[in-house]
Amino acid sequence: MADEVVRASRLLGRRVYDVRGRPLGKVTDLITRLDPLGRERTVAVLVTPRRRGRLLGYERTSQRGPVLLAWLAKVLHRGTREIPWSQVRWTR
Repeated sequence: MADEVVRASRLLGRRVYDVRGRPLGKVTDLITRLDPLGRERTVAVLVTPRRRGRLLGYERTSQRGPVLLAWLAKVLHRGTREIPWSQVRWTR
Protein backbone atom coordinates (compact mmCIF):
# COMPACT_ATOMS: atom_id res chain seq x y z
CA MET A 1 0.00 0.00 0.00
CA ALA A 2 3.00 2.26 -0.31
CA ASP A 3 1.97 4.62 -3.12
CA GLU A 4 -1.32 3.14 -4.25
CA VAL A 5 -4.59 5.00 -3.81
CA VAL A 6 -6.66 3.34 -1.09
CA ARG A 7 -9.95 4.48 0.43
CA ALA A 8 -9.82 5.26 4.13
CA SER A 9 -12.74 2.88 4.69
CA ARG A 10 -10.47 -0.02 3.71
CA LEU A 11 -7.95 0.92 6.41
CA LEU A 12 -10.08 2.01 9.35
CA GLY A 13 -10.70 -0.80 11.81
CA ARG A 14 -7.95 -3.04 10.42
CA ARG A 15 -5.39 -4.67 12.66
CA VAL A 16 -1.86 -3.44 12.13
CA TYR A 17 1.54 -4.70 13.20
CA ASP A 18 4.96 -3.20 13.79
CA VAL A 19 7.98 -3.97 11.59
CA ARG A 20 8.72 -7.07 13.72
CA GLY A 21 5.20 -8.45 13.31
CA ARG A 22 3.96 -7.56 16.80
CA PRO A 23 0.32 -6.43 16.96
CA LEU A 24 -0.18 -2.71 17.53
CA GLY A 25 -3.99 -2.63 17.58
CA LYS A 26 -6.68 -1.36 15.23
CA VAL A 27 -6.56 1.75 13.06
CA THR A 28 -9.01 4.38 14.31
CA ASP A 29 -7.92 7.36 12.23
CA LEU A 30 -5.55 8.45 9.48
CA ILE A 31 -3.24 11.45 9.75
CA THR A 32 -2.49 13.21 6.49
CA ARG A 33 -0.35 16.09 5.26
CA LEU A 34 -0.23 17.89 1.93
CA ASP A 35 2.66 16.90 -0.32
CA PRO A 36 4.51 19.50 -2.47
CA LEU A 37 1.92 19.02 -5.24
CA GLY A 38 -0.96 19.74 -2.86
CA ARG A 39 -2.18 16.13 -2.58
CA GLU A 40 -3.15 14.57 0.73
CA ARG A 41 -0.72 11.84 1.81
CA THR A 42 -1.14 9.58 4.81
CA VAL A 43 1.82 10.10 7.13
CA ALA A 44 0.64 8.21 10.22
CA VAL A 45 -2.23 6.23 11.68
CA LEU A 46 -3.91 6.45 15.05
CA VAL A 47 -3.98 2.99 16.59
CA THR A 48 -5.83 1.82 19.67
CA PRO A 49 -5.40 -1.52 21.45
CA ARG A 50 -9.14 -1.60 22.14
CA ARG A 51 -12.15 -0.08 20.43
CA ARG A 52 -14.57 1.75 22.69
CA GLY A 53 -16.97 4.07 20.95
CA ARG A 54 -16.04 6.96 18.74
CA LEU A 55 -12.93 9.06 18.96
CA LEU A 56 -13.64 12.59 20.15
CA GLY A 57 -10.49 14.23 18.83
CA TYR A 58 -8.92 14.55 22.27
CA GLU A 59 -6.69 11.55 21.56
CA ARG A 60 -4.44 13.94 19.68
CA THR A 61 -2.08 15.89 21.89
CA SER A 62 -2.75 19.07 19.91
CA GLN A 63 -6.44 19.13 20.88
CA ARG A 64 -7.63 21.14 23.87
CA GLY A 65 -11.13 21.48 25.19
CA PRO A 66 -13.34 21.01 28.21
CA VAL A 67 -11.33 19.22 30.89
CA LEU A 68 -14.07 16.68 31.62
CA LEU A 69 -14.37 15.61 27.97
CA ALA A 70 -10.61 15.44 27.58
CA TRP A 71 -10.36 13.28 30.72
CA LEU A 72 -13.18 10.98 29.55
CA ALA A 73 -11.55 10.52 26.13
CA LYS A 74 -8.23 9.78 27.82
CA VAL A 75 -9.79 7.09 30.00
CA LEU A 76 -11.81 5.48 27.21
CA HIS A 77 -8.98 5.53 24.70
CA ARG A 78 -5.90 4.96 26.81
CA GLY A 79 -3.22 3.29 24.79
CA THR A 80 -4.21 5.12 21.61
CA ARG A 81 -1.09 6.29 19.84
CA GLU A 82 0.15 7.73 16.60
CA ILE A 83 2.28 5.38 14.51
CA PRO A 84 4.27 6.73 11.53
CA TRP A 85 3.11 5.23 8.23
CA SER A 86 6.56 3.81 7.53
CA GLN A 87 6.37 1.70 10.71
CA VAL A 88 2.97 0.13 10.02
CA ARG A 89 2.56 -3.36 8.56
CA TRP A 90 -0.87 -4.53 7.49
CA THR A 91 -0.08 -8.24 7.72
CA ARG A 92 2.26 -10.23 9.94
